[in-house]
Amino acid sequence: MIKLITSDIDETLVDNLKNVPEINTRAIAKAEDNGIKVMLATGRGPYELRQIPSQAGVTGKDRFIICCNGAITLKADTREIVDSMPLEFEYAKNVFEFAYKNNLQFFVYTLDRKYAINLDPIEESNEYTNETRVEEIQGDNIDFLKDEILLKALIKNNDIDFLHSLEVDVAKITDYSCEIAYSSDLYMEINAKNVNKATALKKVCEHYGFGMENTLVIGDNYNDVAMIEAAGIGVAVANAHLQVKEVADFVTDADNEEGAVAEAIKKYAFDNK
Repeated sequence: MIKLITSDIDETLVDNLKNVPEINTRAIAKAEDNGIKVMLATGRGPYELRQIPSQAGVTGKDRFIICCNGAITLKADTREIVDSMPLEFEYAKNVFEFAYKNNLQFFVYTLDRKYAINLDPIEESNEYTNETRVEEIQGDNIDFLKDEILLKALIKNNDIDFLHSLEVDVAKITDYSCEIAYSSDLYMEINAKNVNKATALKKVCEHYGFGMENTLVIGDNYNDVAMIEAAGIGVAVANAHLQVKEVADFVTDADNEEGAVAEAIKKYAFDNK
């Protein structure tokens, strides 16, 4: 029996303009009305959620949002932190130095903003920067972040194959002690060891008093694989990567533009009740 539905955000819940299709919002509301809890699990930082949780209708009491691939979990209504698994400063510093040396676009996420080097034109735009709290790093080190809680490091490039080619080097400079995942065909995401959406979701299930077998999980990208595999039912949307589809129990006919989340909810949360 499905008791908890968890959806990724980008390329899954939202359309290409980063809005939640009405069909998804209606399906989520129906699930909640039927006693099924609904929450989000994303690679985004807390300050990058914008109005998406409100649009989706997942900001009620005793609901949670998993951010930064599981590095931090928040209460959905108050954004209070209930769990965090930060990245060690030395690993973030090593990735920064690697990116600086190789002229790569790099970000490191803290609790309240992200810091970056080599921003591309989109990231440099004032509107985007202000909305997502990006601050450019001045100089060739990040020692000023030594005492901050770091949630994840990230390398951005439009060529996903190029990002994959960097994995051996990044794994080596982080002593093979970090989790490396990919999202949106743009990002290599580096988290602390054992940090992923599945680990965070299991903690949420423990809070509610049931197991992962009672979860329906929906995603599209490499950073969703762990939770899709661990879920009672794992769903890949039509536009998901092949690897994600291969581990999923079901692949929707609809893509993120067409209400894939609603399709998954209807199939597993209602028809089989």
